[in-house]
Parts: sequence; structure tokens; C-alpha cells
Amino acid sequence: MTTALAGGLDQIVLVVAAVLWPAAAGFAYAAFRPPHDPRFHLAALALSAGAVVVSGVRVALTVRLLEAGWWFAAEKVLLALPLLLIPMVYALTTTLPALLRRDRDPKRAYPLILTAIGAVAGVACDVVVSSPVSPSSALVVLLVAGGAAALAWRLVAGTGGDRWRVAGFAVALTGVVWAITGSLSAPPMHAGHDTDAGGVSVASLRGPADPDARRYTLTARASSLTVGGRTVETWSFNGQNPGPALRVKQGETLEVTLRNELPGGQGVTIHWHGYDLPAGEDGVPGVTQDAVRPGGEHVYRFRADDPGTYWYHSHQNSSIAVAKGLFGLLIVEPAEGDHTVAIHSYGNVKTLAFDDRPPADGLVTADLPPGTPVRLRIAGTDSLPVVLGLSGVDFRLRSVDARDVAGATPLRDRRLKLAAGGRYDLAFTMPDGPVALSVEGHPGLALNGRAAPATGDLLDVTRYGTLPDLREDFDQEIVWVLDKTFAMVDGLPRLAHTVNGKGYPNIPTPVVREGERVRITIVNRSGDLHPMHPHGHHVEVLSRDGRPANGMLVDTFDVEPGEVWVVALTADNPGLWMSHCHDLAHAVQGMEFHVAYEGITTPFDVGGPAGNHPA
Repeated sequence: MTTALAGGLDQIVLVVAAVLWPAAAGFAYAAFRPPHDPRFHLAALALSAGAVVVSGVRVALTVRLLEAGWWFAAEKVLLALPLLLIPMVYALTTTLPALLRRDRDPKRAYPLILTAIGAVAGVACDVVVSSPVSPSSALVVLLVAGGAAALAWRLVAGTGGDRWRVAGFAVALTGVVWAITGSLSAPPMHAGHDTDAGGVSVASLRGPADPDARRYTLTARASSLTVGGRTVETWSFNGQNPGPALRVKQGETLEVTLRNELPGGQGVTIHWHGYDLPAGEDGVPGVTQDAVRPGGEHVYRFRADDPGTYWYHSHQNSSIAVAKGLFGLLIVEPAEGDHTVAIHSYGNVKTLAFDDRPPADGLVTADLPPGTPVRLRIAGTDSLPVVLGLSGVDFRLRSVDARDVAGATPLRDRRLKLAAGGRYDLAFTMPDGPVALSVEGHPGLALNGRAAPATGDLLDVTRYGTLPDLREDFDQEIVWVLDKTFAMVDGLPRLAHTVNGKGYPNIPTPVVREGERVRITIVNRSGDLHPMHPHGHHVEVLSRDGRPANGMLVDTFDVEPGEVWVVALTADNPGLWMSHCHDLAHAVQGMEFHVAYEGITTPFDVGGPAGNHPA
């Protein structure tokens, strides 16, 4: 049984237990009170028997999750199961014998009511507590359970006249504790925002001025696009969707002037996704710059030393801006015969943009001379992964996230899952017959005629190519546990996508020193897929779910539900760097955080007069 399956079954069993135990307690309480209907005794006994079985399944699933790692079972072992099992044993030795004896004292139902409270508290643990278990979140659950137990005793003891006052006090006390004791009250402050502490400002970490720079101007403006037979209101760079592909040769300096003509006071920035450039050019509002307001402009410049396939997009309100079309491709040193492919959804319509053509929601066709080398530079610009397939030719996965794959071997009719924000370069020699690039099993790009979509197995890119001996020496270790729990996000409580039980901006910022090698373990406890994207760095994949990986360098990678990834980050690019889930809806719901270099500060603030908002 996979970890994801065990976690999903545990959530189902959790809810079943939270229904059966209260039902059993309710019938038991009714059985001990007049008119002492024997049917209530039988119902209470039957429901208790079922609940015991379900609780046993919960224990077994917890053991399975514990085998996968403490992260997956911490709150179950420390809170949820003790709150259930201890009163359950009490009920089995007191309430159930009393039911068999047909006792008539309502107080005999109290142990079973405590068990019901413990079962419901398990649900609270699932939505409030994550890993690591914080004292504040544990205290919230214990206070709720304790208040419910006090109220229940007053009811069964017949002294419930002031029960609403007791319940109100318990709820109020819980709210106070929740508000002032833990992560929910943490100040919206990250390492590096305290500029009074001195240090190097991120605003000074810029690319070089170069009179021979290759220059582009990108103007953000409102536009429209016809897809799926209807007109969609979009935002665009230079009136194009996607924005123009920026091409630069390796070693040149790229200089891009961003101008904003968007309506309604919308700000804009440019983040160079996957490019490890100076921190001051990263385009994250509130961290590396202020958002460019309508009528304003900002100049980005950096040396294009790393060849490969990249893309750019606005990081101001990115969950909205990218979806509406503020993105384009960046190609450094394109090889002869290379072609760009951008896959993006406008509304619910998935499109494919080939080279500089407008995006199409049907089959895209092109003719290429047989015998010529072809390199398809593919970027997934949606917030969800996409399954690609190439058929009609032997090909190699030449590059992942603009880094060449060592020992790339020929593939035939294979499918590949591309993470949201990720890039694949597929290389082949054009045959005499047709070649097809399929998207989610449907025809997407037809070269020299139509071919059947690829139907082969999915390629595990972390095991493709050469499996080298990987370094295991580290200067520090970090664990990021991804989850979905209640947390404060932007000052409001919500069911959030969290890291270590907290949401933006309360996620603690790890501080690294330049030159350190950092081991990062990413654990996905949630039922959602999270494409994780660290800015400013490519990380080396060491293992995926305990299986050694090929050490490939990536800047965006899918962490499936129940998976554990271990990656290595080399701290070789000083700055303040955002890291986040590139399902941008998850980012805006809390899953964005930072990695800070020691001694680096920023004068920019999230929110404030500039209206900076990176997600």
C-alpha cells in the first residue's frame, strides 16, 4: 500500500469513526434514560462494535504511515490516537458492560461520550495540526476536547443549567489561545526584512550594465484571444499571447525594459523562471523590487551565461497574471533546428503555441525537412502538470529545466509528465514519416503529417540517464512538510496549503551561508500534488521516495501525495529567494516562503503603498 493510499484511507476511516462513536454514545445515553428501550441498547452495542473495528483500522493505517516517516503520523501518535484509544478502553470496561446489564444510570454513558469526543477530535487534528506538532495547535485541540468533555459531564450528571456558558467559555478560550500562542499570531516578517540590522541590500545585487546588451521592451497591456470558439479577455506582453520569445546567445547581456499599461491599477513584474540570476533581478514584489505600477517601468539586466530553455512571467498576483497570459519563453543559445512549444490554458481551454504562432486549441501542424536535427523546447506554463508523448521517432530527453541530462538514452513512444513551470527539451532527427507530440493523450503538434499519439509508459525522469555517486556531505539540513490545514494566511484564518503547519507569511525562513551545501527533505502529507519551485537555484535530486535518483538539476519538481523527495541546494547565489508551490492557487493559499542568505537585506515590503503581492 502506497503512502498516499494509506493517507487517503486514513482520512476516510477518520470520518467514519467520527460518525460511529458519537452515534454509539447517543444511543447509549438514550438507553440509560427512560423509557430504557432495549432497541437502544442493541444499537449502542452494534455501533460500538463497528466503531472498535474502524478504530483498529485507524491504528493499522497509522502504523503504515509511521513506516513511511514520522512526518506522516506525528499528530496521530501524539494526539489523535491517545484521545481516542484511552477513553475507548475506559468505555469498553465500563459503558459496554453496563449496557449488557441494562443499567439505568445515564452517567454510565459518559466514557462512551468521551470516546466520541476523542473521535471527533481526531478530525480536528487532521485539519488543524501538521508536522511538526506545535504546542499551540496541540493546545487548541486539547482545549476543545476538554471543553466538550466538561459540557458532556454536566449533561449526563444532570447539572447542565449553565452549559452554554461553559461551552462559550471553552470556545472563547480556544480562540484566545489560537490567536496569541503560536504560528497564527506570528508577525509577517522574514529574515532579511529587518534592514536596521545592516548588511547587503538585495537591491544592489543587479546584473551588469553593457552597451552591447541585447535589448527588448515588454509592455504589459490588456488584450483578447479567441480560443475554444469564444473570446477570452487576457493580459499580454506586447499584445502577444504568449509574450514574445526572448532569444539571446550564451555570454550576451540581456536587457529588458518592462512597461505597464494594464488597467485598474494592476501592478506587474517579470520573474525569470528557472534562471539563476542575481537576486535583485528576480522580479518578486516585496522582496527584490516594488511592483511596476501603471505608467511606470523597470529595467532588468543579466548575463546569459547558462544556455537552455526558460520562461518568464509576472510574479505580482501571479495566480491571476499568469493565468491571464503574462508569460513568454526565454531561450539562451538556441541550437540550430530548435522550436519552442508553450502549453497553457486560457480558462478551461488548453492550448499549444508553436514557435511564434498564436496559441491554438486544436491540432498544430508544421513541416520540417527530413534529416534535420530538431529540438523541441517545451514549457509547461499552467499551474497543473501535463503529460506529453512523442511518437514516430526515437528521441532523447536532452534537457530538464535547462540543464542537460547526463547519459540520455534513446526513447520510443514514451510519455513524460512535465511539472507546472517545468521545461523539457526533446531532441531527435526528423524522419521521413510523421512525428506527433501528444498532450494529455490528445494530438497536439503534428510534424510532416499525423501519427498516432504515444501510448508507452511514463518515464521516471529521476531515474533516466546516468545514476552517479552523489555527495552526502552537508552543512545543514532542512525539512519542509507540505500539508493542508487551518492556518493564518495574509492575516486571515483559512484552510490553507501549509509548510510545517504554517501559511504565508508565517513560514519560518531558513538562513544559509554562501558556499554551504544544504540537504532539503520535502514531505507531502496532503492529498494534493505540489510542483515546488525554488527561485535562484537549481537543486540536485538525491532521492525520490527512498529510491536513489540521478542527481539531475531541476528548478521545478512535482511532489506527489505521500512522496518524500530529498534534494541538495548549493548556496552559490546570495540573495533573498522565494520558494513556493507553482500551482499558483496553492501559493496564494499559503504555500510560499523564502530562503535567505546571511547578511542580505531588502528595503521592499509585501503589501504597503506599492501593493506588492507575489502570489
